[in-house]
Amino acid sequence: MRLLFTALAVFALIHMLKSDLTEGTIQLAAFASDEPTCEEVDKPVSIVVTTVQGDTIETLFALYPDPSLTFIDRLTVFYQLNPHLQLQDIVGGEQIEIPLSSETVTFCSKQ
Repeated sequence: MRLLFTALAVFALIHMLKSDLTEGTIQLAAFASDEPTCEEVDKPVSIVVTTVQGDTIETLFALYPDPSLTFIDRLTVFYQLNPHLQLQDIVGGEQIEIPLSSETVTFCSKQ
């Protein structure tokens, strides 16, 4: 009888150690939430356009106007989105990002 109780105690101890090492002491399911985590990012809203031969920054801004931003502010954001265009001209067929507004965008992701 003593052997049976010792075997049960050893089995229970091994089972607890195994579950503690594989799943952790506190079950992770208790901390899981169904709500997505949202974070506000100060990235400007923009669209991607394909340029044609002869396009300039001014013509692209005229095609896609934004009354909430001044030209200088929009040009600053444009160069932040497209840093390669500071050293070269716009080439036809290239895809570039045009800023539309300076609103704060909220990105949500479900984990």
